[in-house]
Amino acid sequence: MPTTGLDRPIRIGLIGAGAIMRLSHAPTLARSPDAELVGVFDRDRTRAQELAGTYGAKTYSELSTLLGADIDAVIVATPNRNHPEAVIAAAEAGRHVLCEKPLAIDVQSARKMVAACAAANVVLQVGFNQRFWAQVQIAKRLIEAGFIGHIHGFRSIYSERWSAYPAATRYRYDLEQSGGATIIDLTIHRIDLARHLMGEVSGVFADLAHSALAEKVDDNVWLLTHFASGARGSLAGNRYSPDIGDGTSLYGTEGTLHIATETINPFHAVPLAVYTEKSAKDLPDVLREAHYPDAWWKSFEGGWITLKPPRRNPYDAQLAEFCSAIRESRLPAITGTDGLKAQEVVQAAYLSVRDGGWVGLPLPDDAPFVLPEYS
Repeated sequence: MPTTGLDRPIRIGLIGAGAIMRLSHAPTLARSPDAELVGVFDRDRTRAQELAGTYGAKTYSELSTLLGADIDAVIVATPNRNHPEAVIAAAEAGRHVLCEKPLAIDVQSARKMVAACAAANVVLQVGFNQRFWAQVQIAKRLIEAGFIGHIHGFRSIYSERWSAYPAATRYRYDLEQSGGATIIDLTIHRIDLARHLMGEVSGVFADLAHSALAEKVDDNVWLLTHFASGARGSLAGNRYSPDIGDGTSLYGTEGTLHIATETINPFHAVPLAVYTEKSAKDLPDVLREAHYPDAWWKSFEGGWITLKPPRRNPYDAQLAEFCSAIRESRLPAITGTDGLKAQEVVQAAYLSVRDGGWVGLPLPDDAPFVLPEYS
């Protein structure tokens, strides 16, 4: 896997100059000690110039010229249908890639992207930034330590109204460009989180509906899942409710975890809550590190523990991981295969809508991609 071999910031070019680049990736690069923003390409040259000018970077009018410039890596954040072209071209040019989720709109394209990066021996990291929240990382440690026992149930909701997004992101209404309005944009975050915390998904039953928006898209998403472990799960998302719906729960034989990543509310009042019947002497250090005062532990004999770990921007940790993977010539924490596996769940959900039943995973190589039609 090629690396810079130099004690200097990773030189990064941006492919795309839309809202997520302006609001998240570009400012993250600007404050990073690990990376440097050196160039921007967007098919809308005016938009590219505006973003590049803000950060003193160079504007490129062609993708090929950006990839041929003195850069080490790229961040790809374009309409979903354009991801494969950019990622494969970057790999063939020997550039490492951080690609926003989803990898593509269909599994076949995602497989080609993963294969291209593997053949070129470049890093391919997928932008599932929610894994980098401190509460998710603590939950992962507790699960791996067996703290809540054998997990049999998983439940997650993630919803955001369209008005929370800049007008420039309206390409999501065009399903041919986006591949989906809710499941492939919001729910896919929780699909990845489910895999991260629960293991592989082995089956999906989906109910995707158009309920409220003027555009006929999937604005109301419900999934039932089977996991390879034997656990069951449910995932939901929508684009019409005015609040940001957020919450993930895992139910084990020895405890329960509740995680909030995007917001807190009366039902999820803290970033992480843990229910256990263990007493103070049996609690792991990871809980003590995020909870105080110490005196409280002396009398604790089981119940709810609420944790408020430091709230840090997950994009900072995401970029730091990408740069470390490049420097250390290793796989990143979130690989192209992780992106592909999440893509499979989305495509399986579409097949479930078409056929009206459960769809097993992994999908066969010849599984079709069929966008549902919404009325």
